[in-house]
This record gives sequence, structure tokens and C-alpha cells, in this order.
Amino acid sequence: MNDQETVLELIKMFGDDILPVYPLPKAYCPGGPANVKAIYLGCDPTNKHSELLPFAFAHESGLKVFNSFLKAHTEQLKQIGLGWEEVYTQNLCRNYFTNETSKNPVWAKAANEFWIKILNEELSQFDLRIPVLLTSQILLEVLGLGGSEKFLAHDLYECRIGIPIPSYMNKLNRSLFLIYRGKSPKFDVSYHLKNEKWKEYKNVIIPYFK
Repeated sequence: MNDQETVLELIKMFGDDILPVYPLPKAYCPGGPANVKAIYLGCDPTNKHSELLPFAFAHESGLKVFNSFLKAHTEQLKQIGLGWEEVYTQNLCRNYFTNETSKNPVWAKAANEFWIKILNEELSQFDLRIPVLLTSQILLEVLGLGGSEKFLAHDLYECRIGIPIPSYMNKLNRSLFLIYRGKSPKFDVSYHLKNEKWKEYKNVIIPYFK
């Protein structure tokens, strides 16, 4: 399906929760598939600024409103020795929704019933040993299997649960790593890897990307 057909199909399935706009943002992979060491996965391109974006994560949009957003993600990757040229950046749900992810009543349904299959097909160009970096807890909640969908971020960040989440415990059949930016409700500190509190977690995952 092309982007227009995709959006029309989503509207048929999920109604007014889908914005009737396209084209959809493309995956961002400036270094080319051969240089990819990880898949950098977001939720969807929906944003409160009502801006249509050329690429996932607002890459090459030229809009200053997204500068701090992109800077934060750039710093996250840098913490584990990666840059944008070494990741394949994509959203699980590629369409725009009426509501942002945290306030979206159909996001999980759209992910499960439509987008996960498509994402798996898209990622088939990469060896299954290429891991996925999850940028939000909601991604784990829909992708996890065998109980991993209920893993709490702080337990993983404190290395109380084996890292990475193995391929047989998720719907992408790839190793999963958490690389969140939000704040831990338990510790009231950011999950950003520049935080000294997560030094052990960072040191555990860095070797996977060398």
C-alpha cells in the first residue's frame, strides 16, 4: 500500500483517531543499511505542533521547535557510542494520530493490529542480530511477550532483570534495549543515560554496539 491507501485503511479500522494526512514520515538512515548497528524505535510522528515531517524523529524538518527534541536523542545515542549514521530510525506506528501517544485511546490497538507486522517486514532487510533500542515504555508494553511486556523500566535500569530483553520475549524477534528519556516515578530522576545513576546499566549495554 502507498501512504494514501495506508491512511485510508487505518481510518476504516480506527475512525477519527487517525488524522487523514499523508505522506507519512520515512525511516531515517543517513549512513545506509550496511552501517546500521541498531534500530532506533519511536512510537509515532504525532506532535502538538501539527507539523508534517519528512523523516521519523523530525530529521531534516528544518523546524527549530524540534531542535531540543533531536538534541536529546542525539545525546542518548552518543552515551552508548552511536550516532545517527549507525542506526535505522523509525516509528512503530508511522501515521499521525489525533492525540499524542500518552493520550491516545487507540495507539496500542493500531500497533498490534496493523503496524507490528509491517515493521517486521520492513526490518527484515537487517540481520536478526541487529537489536532494537526502545525510546518509550509504551513500546515495550505492546512488543513484549512472556511477561516482558510488564517489565518495569527501573528494574531493567538497575540491572535487576537480564539485559537485553531476548528475541523470544518480543514480537520483533530481536534483542531489545531500553533507552528512555522520561523520568523515573520511583526515583524522580531522568532515564537519560547521561545520568550517573544509570552508569552500571550504560556500561552493560555499550559493548553490544562496538
